Amino acid sequence: MYADLLIRNALVVDPESAAAPTRRDIVVAGGRIAGIVPAGTAAAGAARVIEAHERLLMPGLVNAHTHSPLNILKGTGDVLSHPAFMWRNQADTAGRTPDEIYASALFGCIEHLLNGTTAVIDHFPEQGFDIACVEAVVNAYRTAGMRAVIALRIFDEPYTDIEPEGGFPEELTIANPLAPAPLADSLALVEEAIRAFDGAADGRIRVCPAPSNPMRCSDALLEGVRDIAERLNTPVHMHLLETAVQAKIARARYGTSMVRHLDDLGLLSPRLSTAHTIWLDDEDIALMAARGAMPVHNPESNLKLGAGIAPVATMLRAGVNVALGTDGAGTNDNLDLHEVMRLAVMLQRPALPDRAQWPTANDALRMATVNGGRAMGVKDLGRLVPGAPADFTLHDLSTVAWTPLNDVLTQLVFAASGATVDTVIVDGRVLLENRRITSFEAEPVVAAVRGLVPALRQRNRDLQQWTTQLEGAVL
Repeated sequence: MYADLLIRNALVVDPESAAAPTRRDIVVAGGRIAGIVPAGTAAAGAARVIEAHERLLMPGLVNAHTHSPLNILKGTGDVLSHPAFMWRNQADTAGRTPDEIYASALFGCIEHLLNGTTAVIDHFPEQGFDIACVEAVVNAYRTAGMRAVIALRIFDEPYTDIEPEGGFPEELTIANPLAPAPLADSLALVEEAIRAFDGAADGRIRVCPAPSNPMRCSDALLEGVRDIAERLNTPVHMHLLETAVQAKIARARYGTSMVRHLDDLGLLSPRLSTAHTIWLDDEDIALMAARGAMPVHNPESNLKLGAGIAPVATMLRAGVNVALGTDGAGTNDNLDLHEVMRLAVMLQRPALPDRAQWPTANDALRMATVNGGRAMGVKDLGRLVPGAPADFTLHDLSTVAWTPLNDVLTQLVFAASGATVDTVIVDGRVLLENRRITSFEAEPVVAAVRGLVPALRQRNRDLQQWTTQLEGAVL
């Protein structure tokens, strides 16, 4: 077989193997892994060879929940409640042009690639959108060469979980930026976008329906999402039970838990991934395990907003496929999944006196690779097996974090960071080499977003004032 790429003599970490990392040659053809053989044994003749003696190779990281509109909002808020943060976001993200949407998404790709992330689920956008907005974000991931699921965020009912008690103050006269579009229009737009863009960029880009949060959606919308996903064979993504208030409202509304209500609607399935998923009980966890639905843990944003700590250790013991996400840069302030891996397992340990129940470094790596690939609905993504997508991250073993090299897996999760990433490959194509992005020119993108937040705030100054007033009512 003719090989497009040979990665020679890399120290390979397989998230599905309990064996110690060993040196291997990786052969890539047609964007897929064609072979994994002992170092030095791969046949010569590949179109390109990467000598990886000083490199650790792992599957590319999968960020299974993020928001590209927030890529430019690092450092824009602290000590905010969840409702205050949500309203602040509206003033900083509303009214963007397709060019600004494209720039923000592509800017995030710079950070993703530098940190070793090869694939994302992008819960997009924050308010209403049209087909040109979807095309802009699709084109950003196409330009970057990354793998992405564009999860189109829709809703048709009020955001009751973040509204002030007693309703909006009378002096707030500006139109609510989170006023929903008509149900039929939202479902039609999602289907149009899927038919136009799902499978773009040689299959690297998927498009799927993604309710904002089921409690902000009518049952008719949720059933419509289920039907579209089944008919067009797409994943489904949504926020779920991020705050205690959401769990309380759901139980009062449905007379049962939100998880059980989703199951009653036929949405709890291996198609479904759910961001945050903090406020659920053991019966909910057992039901998610039985149905194959996949929570996406976002420990950094959960902590920054004081939302809570997801019961990840319990989920893992129950056999739930837990993936990881950074959430948006407005609540995390970076897009480095290495930090997320580290925190995801350490947060569980203080509440578990029995250390045998502690999530491990290997659990963290699986959540950030294999489990994320399942959440994206891409066969074998995150796995190192023949036929799997050739999506890899290579770390520089000569860096301080890897010196001395005592235990590869422990250092990968607890010592390394995006700063040690040297090379990133997606679909067999090198997108980052020697920490330089090769798929597009990064400098003009950085320049394009440098003044974007001040410009948006000036453009949205009435909404900014409205949001500032509202924040005081929802603290």
